[in-house]
This record gives sequence, structure tokens and C-alpha cells, in this order.
Amino acid sequence: MHSPVALAPLLPEPVAPAQRFIPSLPALDPALLLPTLEPVRPPLFPLDQLGRKDAQLFYLARAGVFHAINHFLGAQGGTVLMPAYHHGVEVEAVRATGARVAFYRVDRNLQLDLDDLSTKMLLPDVKVVYVTHYAGFAQPVREVQALCAQLGLPLFEDCALSLLSRDPEGRPLGSTGDASVFCLYKTLPVPHGGLLLAPGVPRKLDVPAPPLTSTLHHAAGLLLAHLELTSDGLGKRLREAARFAAHSTVDSVVETVKTGTQHLAGHDLELGASKLVERLLPRFDLEMVVVRRRRNFRRLAAQIGDRVEVIGDPLAPGVCPLFVPIRVQDKRAVMQRLHARGIEAIDFWSEHDPRCNPEEFPEVMALRRELLELPCHQSLDDDAIDFVAQAVKDVLPHA
Repeated sequence: MHSPVALAPLLPEPVAPAQRFIPSLPALDPALLLPTLEPVRPPLFPLDQLGRKDAQLFYLARAGVFHAINHFLGAQGGTVLMPAYHHGVEVEAVRATGARVAFYRVDRNLQLDLDDLSTKMLLPDVKVVYVTHYAGFAQPVREVQALCAQLGLPLFEDCALSLLSRDPEGRPLGSTGDASVFCLYKTLPVPHGGLLLAPGVPRKLDVPAPPLTSTLHHAAGLLLAHLELTSDGLGKRLREAARFAAHSTVDSVVETVKTGTQHLAGHDLELGASKLVERLLPRFDLEMVVVRRRRNFRRLAAQIGDRVEVIGDPLAPGVCPLFVPIRVQDKRAVMQRLHARGIEAIDFWSEHDPRCNPEEFPEVMALRRELLELPCHQSLDDDAIDFVAQAVKDVLPHA
């Protein structure tokens, strides 16, 4: 799953090249907001499930986590087995149901330890098994499902980072467990959105729509990102001016519900998705999204593989990569230097739930120290990917 390259230290800071803007998430083309006579594109799983009674859109995926786990546990509660490598907010969403949480091992290549999981499934009071597919890479979910079936335990698939991904046999991630959740805005340029697929779990009724101002605020950011990504100096100046104006005026008076936050807020579990999300989803060419992400991952990995370890390289069949995960020594410094070049590299989960014992999971703590996200989404062309690759080469030495 990775190239045999040692962790790379930093080079002395070179002279920064001309800056570009490389966003961490895909940008929204304003043409998608306009009426069109083009036929609706065929949806792929899980978006082909929209409209079914066992599919529900929320503002954030964490609401789907809470709703499904709460149903599986019922009034008696119990323990949910979760991976030791986690964002943290999903653990808070599970605990908000009243559940206890026990953690199982994940190895240095983002794969769950099936032996450790199967042992902990025998612990008293385990009621749900929770599996996370990281960055589009499939876990051995069929093996986990078989274990769950033997013990009569429901399986929950967290596909928040794995929308549109399949396993090497072609099965969509999120189609095997008893319930699954997907984060839409991480893969597609929508202002928010979490999709819960949960056959047998009653729909949450009377889910309020999010504040219109919040939806418009996030949509405007996606549109400005597209402008900056596709134009020269004008887009950057307009985006900076809009950010300054929003910070000094709009942000202080309108209700904005944030996405991607580290911790759970009360409204996170209550809000539904906006009509804008439902309107945009049929407009995306989902097959092309997968093709472009896979192409960009491979192009970037091929150029930087001699400088840094790329997890997931070579790319397995079916993977729709959310980003390119690389392993570096000084993650914060590398991230800051890439940001200085206009590249929105992201810290991949440095923090963890305080009740997860770091001494029990040394491989996971190494992941938290070392993993950095590089963008490879569908809004980036070859020139943008080459720009990211060159920036990585400027910062990291030869192996």
C-alpha cells in the first residue's frame, strides 16, 4: 500500500515560486447553478439511493452517525467498537447516544487490525461495530461483516472520507454494513451535506433546514475558490476582498453553521440539508469525478514518490481518493511551507479522543504525527497537480 521511502526531513527553506491557489476541496463552477437542457446524469452509489425511505440527508454526516447508532443501541445502551484512528467528532456523536466506546487497532497503512477487532468484539456489552474507510481506501469490510453476523452485531460503515469508492471487487463502500454515512462536501462542491443510508432505521422526522445565510455563505466560498483557481490575479484579489468584507461585516451578524469542526455542537445533530444541495447533486458527472481524482492521485504520487512515502500508492482498483496522504517528519512545518505557496495541505487528524490511550496504539499515534493531506480533487488540472508536486520537491529532499 505504500512506497518503501523513509520519512523525509525538511530542506532549508528555498525561495518560494510564484504562488497559485490550490484549494483542499473542489470548487463550484457557477455554470452548475444555471438552468440547463442537458439530461440528468446517471447517479452512482450512494447518490442513486436518494429518494428511498432508508436514505436521509443531513447538514453534516455526524448527525447520521448519531441517528443510526442511537437506533442500534436502543434504550439499553452498550459499547460501540471504534477505530483508534479517528477524527474525534464521530466519537463524540456516538457518545452523545449514551454509548460507551472501546477502540481497536489501525496499522500504519490505515488498515484495521482484523485480529484485534475480532478479539474485542468478544468483550462484554459490545453492541455495534464501527468501521471507517479512510480517504477512499477500502477496509476488509466483508470479513468484518462475517464476524458481525456470527455474533449478531450490527455493522456501521463510516464512508465520510470515501464517497464514490469501491473495494477491489467492485462493491461500493457503504453497501455492506447495516448502515453507512457519507460526507458529500468533502468530495463534491456542495456547501454541506451528510447522507445516511440505514435500511430498517426509522427516518428522523421534522429535520429543520439550515439557515439560508449559512448555505449561501459556504456556496459563495466555493464559487470564489473556483474564480481564484481558474483566473490569474483577479480571482485572488476578489476572494481576499470578499473574505475581508465577510469577516468585518457578514460573519458578525448572520447565522453560519460551520462544517469540518473538531467537536460536536448541539445543532450538528438536528439540521437537514438545504434545497441547494439537492439541486446540485444531479448536475455532477460522478464518473468523471472518480476518473479525475484517480488520475490526479497517480500523477502526483509518480512525481513525489522518490521524496516521500505516499500511502495508497499504487492505487487499488475502485478507489476514489479523497486526497494523497503522505508521511513526513515535521508535519506542521511542511504544511506551513505549502500554505505559503498557496497549497491548502491539511493536517490529517493530529488530535484524538482523550479517552483513547495513546500508549495502546503506537502506530496510530505515528499516523497522527506524520500524515499530511495533499489535494488531488477533480477541480485540479495537470498544471495544478504539477505545481503541488514541485512544491513538495522544494520542501523535501531526495530519499
